[in-house]
Amino acid sequence: MEHMLDRQLKMGAKVYPYNDPEYPARLRQCPDHPLLLFGLGRLPLNAKRVLAVVGTRSATAYGRQITEQLIRELAPLNVVVLSGLAIGIDGHAHEAAVRHRLPTIAVLGHGLGRIYPHQHRHLAECMLEDGGLLSEFTFDTPPEHENFPKRNRIVAGMADAVVVVEAGRDGGALITASLAN
Repeated sequence: MEHMLDRQLKMGAKVYPYNDPEYPARLRQCPDHPLLLFGLGRLPLNAKRVLAVVGTRSATAYGRQITEQLIRELAPLNVVVLSGLAIGIDGHAHEAAVRHRLPTIAVLGHGLGRIYPHQHRHLAECMLEDGGLLSEFTFDTPPEHENFPKRNRIVAGMADAVVVVEAGRDGGALITASLAN
């Protein structure tokens, strides 16, 4: 474990233990909060307004349009946009936030040592400017199926509100909404 922490710190990651004042206060209120979080970037973890925007990987043109409109209209309120960096609505929410100069945080279902999906590598780099990446998983943890519901509980726990733009019947977006409820 010490080796993993050293690697994360060398790449510029910050470790947020549960008792750290920078640990997300909203998440601390959840009974299943992680004891440690690892972050990269300029993470406004305790911003005044945090909105999770989630949805299906199979986003429609309408879903992408609604996501863009939502983020554009929220831009004057300086809301932090939170999502999971997945293909589809999550990625569109992060892209729109970057375009409209809103801070955006991706909660990852894997360690900070990789970007999944790899198509979002450039997006993730752009997000580090004003926002960044957050994970409860150690550096080399791969993106395994069982990690994503764990990620969703962090998204729900950190947000003031969760907006589901589009979702399949069994999708992670509905898991996130259920957790937030």
